[in-house]
Amino acid sequence: MLTNLSDIDLKLLRVFVAVAQAQGVSAAQEPLQMNQSTISTHLSTLETRLGFRLCQRGRSGFMLTPKGERILIACRTLFSAARDFTRVSQSLNGLLTGDLQIGLVDNLASLPGSPFSQALKQFLQRRQDVQLHCRICSPGEIEQGLLNRQLDLGIGYFGQQLAALAYRPWLAETQAVYCSSDHPLFTQPNPGREHIENARWIQRGYLLAQQLCPLAPTDLGAVAFHMESVVHLILSGEYIGYLPTHYAARWVERGELRQLGGPPLSYQATLSLATRPQPAEDALTALLEDLQRQSGTLS
Repeated sequence: MLTNLSDIDLKLLRVFVAVAQAQGVSAAQEPLQMNQSTISTHLSTLETRLGFRLCQRGRSGFMLTPKGERILIACRTLFSAARDFTRVSQSLNGLLTGDLQIGLVDNLASLPGSPFSQALKQFLQRRQDVQLHCRICSPGEIEQGLLNRQLDLGIGYFGQQLAALAYRPWLAETQAVYCSSDHPLFTQPNPGREHIENARWIQRGYLLAQQLCPLAPTDLGAVAFHMESVVHLILSGEYIGYLPTHYAARWVERGELRQLGGPPLSYQATLSLATRPQPAEDALTALLEDLQRQSGTLS
C-alpha cells in the first residue's frame, strides 16, 4: 500500500498518466521516450506499490480498471496543483513559467508580416522559462482541445462561438475563389457568377466558410478541413474553392492558380484568439498581449 509519495512514485504516476492518455503501452513509447518493456515494468511496479490493478493490457486491448480511472483523476489533480504551485512561486519572482499548449489553423506563416512569429519573438524576449507546444488543428479540434484542457490557446476561424470559451478578434484576411490552370474556367476570359457557382466545389469541413460565402454552390464534390488539403484538391483541376489570398499568392505568381470573380465573390474572414474564460496563467496572459499588440487589437 502506498502511504507516502516519493520522487520515484511521482515518476511512476507520470508514466501511468501518459499510458492512459495514449490508450496503451505501445502508443506511449514515443511521448515517454521509453521502450515497451520499461513502461510495462514501471506500471507493474506502481500497481505493486498501490496494491491493485490500474489497467487491463494485452492482446485484448487497453482499458483502465475502475480504480485506475479514479487514480487517473487524482493524478491530474495532483499534477495540476504542482504546476500551479510552481507557477505561483516563480511568478512572484517575476519569471513567466509553465507549459503553453497552442493549437493553430494551418498556414498562418504566409500572413503578411508574419504576425504570429513576430508575437512569439516578443514573448520569448520576456523574462520567461516557458515550454511552448504548437500543433496544427482544425477549428473544431481547437475548440474541443480547449474544452478538454488539452490546449490553452487556439488561433483560427470560429463560426459558431461556444459560450464556454472566450474569443478575441485578431486578424482579418481575404478569402477568394480559385481554380487551377487545368480547370476549364482558367482560360475563360470572364467566367460569370453562374458558371462559377455551378462548378464542382470543395466544401470546408467547418461552418465559417458556408456562413460567409457569397455563393451557394450545389455541387460539393469534396470536403477539406485544412488549407493545404484545399489547395491540393484545387490543383487537381477538378474542383474550385476558397483560399486566403495571401496563401494562394505563390501559386498565382507561378501561373498555377487563378482567382475567379474578383472582389464581388470574395469575403473577409476573422482569425480569433480562443481561450477558456479568464485565463489564470501569467504566461498565457503575456502571450495574448503580444499577439494583440502585433495585430493592433490590444486595448
